[in-house]
Amino acid sequence: MRHIAHSFFVVAACGLLAACGSSNPPAGSPTAGGPPSVVTPGAPNPFAMANGCFGIRSVDTGRFLLADEAGAVGFDAESSTLATGFFMKPSALGRYLIFGPQERFLALASDAQDAADGAAGAGEQAGNTVSGVGDILVIVDPLTPVADGVNDGGGAASDGAQGAADAATDASRSLRMADVPADGAEWDVRVQDDAFAIVNSHTGQTLAVALGDDAVGTAFEFDAVSQACAEFPEAQLNATGTPFSGTNPDGTVFGYAETHMHLGGSEALGGQIGYGRPFHRFGIPHALGDCEANHGPGGSGDALDVAVNPNQDTPQHDTQGWPTYNDWPSHGGQTHHQTYYMWLKRAWMGGLRFMVNHLVANEMLCNVWPQKENDCNEMESARLQLRLVEDLQDYIDAQEGGPGEGFFRIVYTPQEARQVIEAGKLAVINGTEMEKVFDCGEYLDSPECTEEEIDQSLDEWYAMGLRAIFPIHIFDNAFGGAEISRFTSDQALIQVYNAGNLVETGHPYATIPCEQAEAVEPGESEPEDRDIFGLVALQALNPPPFPTDGCVNNARPLTSRGEYFINRLIDYGIMIETDHSGPLARKRMLDIAMARGVPVVSGHTGSITFSRDSKRILQTGGIISNLSDDPAPITIEFLQDLERAYFELNGTTQGLSTGFGSDINGIHRQSAPRDDAAENPLEYPFVGYAGDVTFDRQTTGERMFDLNVDGVAHYGLYPDYIADIAMTPGGSDVLPYLFRSAEGYLRVWETVHAARVK
Repeated sequence: MRHIAHSFFVVAACGLLAACGSSNPPAGSPTAGGPPSVVTPGAPNPFAMANGCFGIRSVDTGRFLLADEAGAVGFDAESSTLATGFFMKPSALGRYLIFGPQERFLALASDAQDAADGAAGAGEQAGNTVSGVGDILVIVDPLTPVADGVNDGGGAASDGAQGAADAATDASRSLRMADVPADGAEWDVRVQDDAFAIVNSHTGQTLAVALGDDAVGTAFEFDAVSQACAEFPEAQLNATGTPFSGTNPDGTVFGYAETHMHLGGSEALGGQIGYGRPFHRFGIPHALGDCEANHGPGGSGDALDVAVNPNQDTPQHDTQGWPTYNDWPSHGGQTHHQTYYMWLKRAWMGGLRFMVNHLVANEMLCNVWPQKENDCNEMESARLQLRLVEDLQDYIDAQEGGPGEGFFRIVYTPQEARQVIEAGKLAVINGTEMEKVFDCGEYLDSPECTEEEIDQSLDEWYAMGLRAIFPIHIFDNAFGGAEISRFTSDQALIQVYNAGNLVETGHPYATIPCEQAEAVEPGESEPEDRDIFGLVALQALNPPPFPTDGCVNNARPLTSRGEYFINRLIDYGIMIETDHSGPLARKRMLDIAMARGVPVVSGHTGSITFSRDSKRILQTGGIISNLSDDPAPITIEFLQDLERAYFELNGTTQGLSTGFGSDINGIHRQSAPRDDAAENPLEYPFVGYAGDVTFDRQTTGERMFDLNVDGVAHYGLYPDYIADIAMTPGGSDVLPYLFRSAEGYLRVWETVHAARVK
């Protein structure tokens, strides 16, 4: 133990190296020393250790790092046969959790960590509570300055609590094997000559070994060892084979498009309505661990899931996720994250090649929810979600060997997307679905944004990668009226939305009979603005929705600000999403799109109807995708309706394609098992549509998922869902349209991008 104690002292004191000229990053920097260096052939590769088992050897002494049963560590193993095997789990690009025996983590750990974290958590929650008061005050516009001050005070309280916790722990850190990961358990691996330096990402201290006469060695290599590594917790793929790359014989790309989903949905709405994340730097036990912090003891605070989950009568549920997942995720549940990155990878292996990720927000719902940790401003929420998706790309790259190596690629032009798909990877673009994109709400029909502010926001967000936008969502805004007909069959729901519209805009919905809205011919819908007298007249003549047997829809058309916005979206080459726009507003959008020769998108309608202007959307050259929330036979019915509509317009089905619009993580259910699944089940294992990958039942932790029992409980079960479609009558006829949808969406985007004049 003498050698271990001596080496332990040197490492604990190695912060002195920073004073001798080493370049250490500030604690918590994303990657030590900035972006990773370009690795030349034959040079040490700091990403190559990802998810491998290695011994850590000092170049200067030749000895390996050894961890004993008590958790003490030192460079005391004289050969690779005696060395401890460490599993190198990437937590970011070039950054690792060094996972050792007894499922412990090499860390600069502190005995004060738990107490400090508890104090920080209490302080942060208090700060969030204060900020929540500010969020409520901001609903009343004259109180905005007061609300801003309250929010600033809450933020300062949270920051102060975290700062105090960091100071308490940093003063007592020492090198050891820690039972749980925390700050101090991540290590940056940097190229140092022909070897590596290992730097603690939190403290900036460099791992070192004593050489005598106060000299230390900081060069290390990662070598094969005899000892097996502990298995790091992770979801399984349960898929084998090499996914398709290249092109079809006619030069088109292969694969299907996901046209509407929300990777950052659980970060939206204040961040504590939904639980979970697509990844976590400390792994799946933290990404999808225990939801009690969000949903309360026994799930008692998860009231939203009771309202939206057809299978949940009370909020009570087992909050434990990893490793048991007894109660979630489920096909009907909508408050637990369903797109963990390994589940995404399984869907990609099943043919997913294009994805439209919508940054989603609703300031009203965020404001009224009692718990929150994120800003309720919709554009601030969008920024947070965009960073999450960018970090997700980096995290996946880290797992698969370095920058650009992952299957998940954010793209910015259709040409780039085509290249990514031809390489066999998943092309991802970001869009928005929110009430007040660019803060363009309205109050008493007075717009809350100017044309100049719209242009400034378009400049900023296009540069950040925004490529698809819903001009209108659930509430009326500066651009026009929202679609409400699909809610009026549920009087409780429509009254909730109507009340929200009243608070958000100062007025309830104004309605007209659906048949009156549908009777408006192409070219007849005109933009319309109102002063206060026009507002009163509109509301008097078109009362808000009341219990009725008839269908009503929004009487508000596109506004002049909305007309300006639609034209500017075309100028910027941004795709227009027509779902959720009221019929009069949507008809004018289609008029503009037809006049300017660009297609529009209906990414998750769920039906082909006259009332949704489905044929006109197809006539623009647009794509319509199914809201895939029903078992396979209903999906086939949708595709057959789409085929008929397309044929009536074009006299052929050549060029027809359709994707899935799952709306996953967006407060929307997924498909349940077929009614006859017990008698006629999907058989496991099965071969995917392309014939290149074999799938078995997906396993996460201790739970094995089966589509016949669980339905689409998470995103990794979409290959199973597609196989279920294929085995039902008519399925083999319609799936080719699905697997042409990556090409179909690319062609839509190419046309929109070609019209870009900005």
